[in-house]
Amino acid sequence: MSSLCKLLVCCFCACLLAFRVEARWKPEYATLPPEVRAWYREAQTMPNSTPRLKHGWVSCCEHGDVVDAKFEARKVDGRYRDEWYYKTDEMTEFKRIPDDIIHFGEAAPWGLPTLFIYNGIEVCFWPPNGAS
Repeated sequence: MSSLCKLLVCCFCACLLAFRVEARWKPEYATLPPEVRAWYREAQTMPNSTPRLKHGWVSCCEHGDVVDAKFEARKVDGRYRDEWYYKTDEMTEFKRIPDDIIHFGEAAPWGLPTLFIYNGIEVCFWPPNGAS
C-alpha cells in the first residue's frame, strides 16, 4: 500500500472515531439500585420525537447522557401545558426543551427532572415528579 493510501486510511479512521459519540458508562452508575439502573436502561424516546424519527433509535440512555442542569417551567397563555427550559453551567441563558421529547405525566427515578442529550441534541426529558 502506498504512503498516500495509508495516510488516507488513517485520516478516514480518525474521522470515524471523531464523530462516533455515544453515552458512556460511568463508575458511579454501579452504585445505583438495580431498579434505577433498569429504568435508565429501558428509557425510550417518545414515539413521534424528532431524534427517534431522524436517527431511528429509541434508547435514551444508549444514545445520550443525562445533563446536570437547572430546569424551569414557563406558563404560556392559552396552552394546556407548560414550556420547559434548561440551562447548564456552560450556558448563558435557558434553552427550550422540545415538546416532542417530553414524557409528560411520567416520572424519572426519585421524581427528579431528567434530560438526556446526544451530540448537543435534546433526546428525552422527564419533568420533575411527572409534571404535565
